[in-house]
Amino acid sequence: MPVSRSDKAKILQAYFENTISKDEMEFLLANGKYIGPAEWVYSNEDEKNMQEQKRELISRVFGQSFPGIEWVKT
Repeated sequence: MPVSRSDKAKILQAYFENTISKDEMEFLLANGKYIGPAEWVYSNEDEKNMQEQKRELISRVFGQSFPGIEWVKT
């Protein structure tokens, strides 16, 4: 999903304020702040850690909070 101009501005502002690193900035610019329902279902521990880091980054930059819900495949 493309990153809007206002989202890019917030990401760059967070980088210039040293809230996020260069790698984190590049990650957000490439992936945006969209989190789909499928991103709450994890196939392994590495994927879970990556998605949790993405949500934490989005929380720091955009101030969004996420519920402590974990979906499991049955």
